[in-house]
Amino acid sequence: MAILKDETNGTGLLKALNDSFRDLSGGRTAVLFSGGLDSSLLAALARPFSDLRLYTVGYPGSHDIEAGSSGARELGLPWEPIFLDDDALRSAVSCLRDRFGMNDPVSTSFEVPLYIACTSIAEAVLLSGQGADELFGGYARYSPLSISELGEAREKDLRRLLSEGLPREETIARDMGKKLSCPYLHPGVVEVALSIPPGELIGELGNKQPLRSLALGLGLSSARAPKKAAQYGSGTMKAMKRLAAERGMRVGTWAMEVKG
Repeated sequence: MAILKDETNGTGLLKALNDSFRDLSGGRTAVLFSGGLDSSLLAALARPFSDLRLYTVGYPGSHDIEAGSSGARELGLPWEPIFLDDDALRSAVSCLRDRFGMNDPVSTSFEVPLYIACTSIAEAVLLSGQGADELFGGYARYSPLSISELGEAREKDLRRLLSEGLPREETIARDMGKKLSCPYLHPGVVEVALSIPPGELIGELGNKQPLRSLALGLGLSSARAPKKAAQYGSGTMKAMKRLAAERGMRVGTWAMEVKG
């Protein structure tokens, strides 16, 4: 099994993640929780540092709602589903477009769960697993790449996330009165992650091998779970395409014209 290349069998990453949680106040913290690897590992590790409550955004019966429910039971942490419906989706897409300048339907669909969570939760701080895919090779498009190509793609995607995606998400959260916390993007975690050779990101457990190894050590079933992107796991993109088709539109056109 390919694991982190350090003397203590991966604790360099574990220490960096634990250090990132010291920024938490110790009060109530919300977790944007899909039940997948990234958010489950964060919840398991952050529990000693804060009073956590898990929130899963999605259409009833969606993958994330089911995975969030079972993942919360496994962790023994309080969980609350935030159910989407078509009216809430229209409102979210309209606001993300008009208030935050988002006009790409794929990016918009990805940000809907964050926006909905920020408008729904009482907690001031929201913990997110953003950055795990870029740092640890989680995207499906990485699979056919050579080792050198994977390294280049990882660094390019990380630069784009830090310059575009993360500032946008921090703005969304801040405008909703929330603080977004992304432990995987903590400088210490980024430094450790980038020191891992690209060839060690994929191993016996699949992609994101370093995170899966930590999750396996904690006994989390998500250590072996396949990735499901937020826009698909929540049912958001499927609903956007359905609503667009009902109006005889492409989803991009629908997203530009929909009213909340």
